[in-house]
Amino acid sequence: MNSCKDSPAAVRRMLRLSGIAGMTAVASFLASPAFAQSADEAAVDGDAIIVTAQRRNESLVNVPMSVAVVSPETLSSLGINSARELTNVTSGFQINFGGSYPQPSIRGISTTAGTFENNVALFMDGLYQTAPQVLNMDLPNVQGIQVLKGPQGTLYGRNATGGAILIDTLDPSADWTGNIEATYGRFSDRRARGYVSGPLSDRIGVSLAGTFRKTDGYYKRASRTTPGQFDGRFLGLEQEGVRAKIKAELTDTLRVTLAYNYLRASDPRGTIFTPIENTTAPFTAPGNNTRPTGLGEASGDVFSQPFWQNEGSIKLEIDTGIGTLRSVTGYSDAKSKTVYDFSGSYVPDSYGSSIIRDRTIQENVDLNIDKIKDVDLIVGGNYYNIRTNYDPKMPNSVFLGPASYRPFSYPDPATTLVPLSAYRRASDTYFFRTKNAWAIFADATVHATEQLTLNVGARYSSETQDVSGTKNVFCSDPLNPATLNCTLGTLLPGAQGTPYTVASSARTASYSKFTPRASIRYALSPGTNVYASYSKGFRSGEYNLTVPNDNPALWRDAKQESVDSFEIGLKSQGRRYHFELAGFYSDYRNLQVSFIQNIGGVPVATLANAPKAKIYGVDLNADYEIFDNFKIRAGGTWLHARYGDRFFFTGSGVNPAVAAFNTNTTDPLKKLVNMTLQQDLSGLQMARAPDFAGFVGFDYLIPKGEGGLRIAANLKYTTSYVATNPSVWGGEPLASYNARLALDPNAAPNNAALLAGTPYANRASEQRARQSAFALINASVTWTDPSDHYYVRVWGNNLTDVKYRQHYAPSSGGTYVPMAEPLTFGGNCWV
Repeated sequence: MNSCKDSPAAVRRMLRLSGIAGMTAVASFLASPAFAQSADEAAVDGDAIIVTAQRRNESLVNVPMSVAVVSPETLSSLGINSARELTNVTSGFQINFGGSYPQPSIRGISTTAGTFENNVALFMDGLYQTAPQVLNMDLPNVQGIQVLKGPQGTLYGRNATGGAILIDTLDPSADWTGNIEATYGRFSDRRARGYVSGPLSDRIGVSLAGTFRKTDGYYKRASRTTPGQFDGRFLGLEQEGVRAKIKAELTDTLRVTLAYNYLRASDPRGTIFTPIENTTAPFTAPGNNTRPTGLGEASGDVFSQPFWQNEGSIKLEIDTGIGTLRSVTGYSDAKSKTVYDFSGSYVPDSYGSSIIRDRTIQENVDLNIDKIKDVDLIVGGNYYNIRTNYDPKMPNSVFLGPASYRPFSYPDPATTLVPLSAYRRASDTYFFRTKNAWAIFADATVHATEQLTLNVGARYSSETQDVSGTKNVFCSDPLNPATLNCTLGTLLPGAQGTPYTVASSARTASYSKFTPRASIRYALSPGTNVYASYSKGFRSGEYNLTVPNDNPALWRDAKQESVDSFEIGLKSQGRRYHFELAGFYSDYRNLQVSFIQNIGGVPVATLANAPKAKIYGVDLNADYEIFDNFKIRAGGTWLHARYGDRFFFTGSGVNPAVAAFNTNTTDPLKKLVNMTLQQDLSGLQMARAPDFAGFVGFDYLIPKGEGGLRIAANLKYTTSYVATNPSVWGGEPLASYNARLALDPNAAPNNAALLAGTPYANRASEQRARQSAFALINASVTWTDPSDHYYVRVWGNNLTDVKYRQHYAPSSGGTYVPMAEPLTFGGNCWV
């Protein structure tokens, strides 16, 4: 057996996977190797790339929509370990973060706060994933990934206004096979993953995959004792995952697949609240004097954000006389725990904690009818029940330290650490939500002639939400505890006393939508098609997770959003090339925009609606094998995505009368204190929608037997874009705007209200949370032995060490800017 050097922990896990492979292999001696693999996965059939974007197997070139397909070979050669890294090789697609929640964007359609379901739907083996953290996980046994661009309301339903991501994992194989891979990289990035699969009998097969990852983190931890110094790296990732499948052919016409998935991940980068711009606290007080000022630096007393998910599913496939009937039933239980220091310093002032739990039951049924001449027909439906709540044992709570209540004296953090157990409970927030959603759909493709194909389909969706929320405080004002006849000092975490309910409310809302689609495709030649399509997508309405400003009268749902999209395109595929060109236009209504507000010391994700938005652009993708074993690929998206008229937003501007304390910038607006203002964002760029993003790469193999030396590289370039919060620098105070609104119901917020007469007046409508243009270069060199039994690879990502933002959020305490991963490099081996 071949091996390579790695950390002891990773090696131990590799040995465990080897043991599993060995024990399972023993069973293969008693089994027949005749177990068949499922045919409904994305695969390559000769020159044709087979996809399931329209819920049936067909050639990619015949699908009348833009679909990016990433094969296992591409994933391997480029070192792509998770879905979030697909952005480097997929045009029009990027993933940013709201805290630690990955949030995909397709052609500018995205969410900007992670506590709500994304509007790019994610499906894993046919199951809708409510927890976006799945996008973060390393994937040890992926069969293929498809990124469907544009609304998918007919075939994939709710929350697919931007598109859908389909991830299929390997089914049990016909013969026993397996692998183990170990990786070691910069920041002590240790990874191990493996896969084993094979038949147990002539009708039963099994597969098991596991993954592990642990890193020390790339963030610099600010010293508690010495200003300007750092105590190493921290905020590292931890991941563990197990995927198991048993597939049985019970009869010649009935197949059953049982699957179980377990995920555990910890990504504390989502709890970084160290302000490095617009900071409100001086750098002179103990605990504040050690607060860092640079991108990629952080301080604070607690950073914790683990996530767990257990998921089980049953898939039934029945070959009927007219087609295949398929049922996929799933249940998942996911928990996300967050403990964070919202001030981002060593001052013992406050921390928050919560556990959000999601439990989902879903049933998906469809019948693919293939016995009607020249017609492909699919009918089906689905049901979702999703229950979300803060864990009663750990609701959304705020705890205050000695720096936040009288007499405002606290020990110097450089010499004394105040334990979290000494903080005093200030408030508890509870939230419960149940969503019941069902839908029915039908979709027909008519092959009118050998060249002409017509498609029409529609879905009707209905959803009901029941929500309730309560906020309890232990003193209405920590500075004046007598107001509610309670003494804050006695209310320690273990002795809560009697809370006072300041807000409690319950709401019920129902939503429904009809989402049709239609297309026409004409074959210019057997490998070349032109098409035109229309599709509609929608996302249900949603409630904030807290009662706004403790006022039940303000707790209203954001309206459901919808988008009508039109696309024309050209696709061509030959023995050495694949080419796609598409132009698209989308008319958006009631776009849900979320942002983070600090309400009572708690960061709260708040939803609002932009009445309209317009998106149009051009999408180009091509790959070409110039000569044997040398392939190039390129893609790009030119995008114009802008909010429509009368998008009035409660955003974060700056107050020109109050100076901030940060010392790391020459931009005068970043040296002012943030202020909540009413803003007019009409006509401005939508968040996560760069005007251009593109990539170019190559893959060159120097063969040696069944292996050889493979060299691969990729360049991704992105123009400037709004990273998260769409706010501008200017704005109008709410009282002033409401006074004008009483006189003129059509009045718009005046972005120049506060900055008029200052040197910054011309920047009042400039969006502030922008990431400038940047390019990322990734490369790898892989040597595979001539028998193709093992390989060794060296790789590097972000080779020019670009420091760019993965999140950008102005708040009342300052602007915090979490950084994406810098230069990383390492090596891995596979056997």
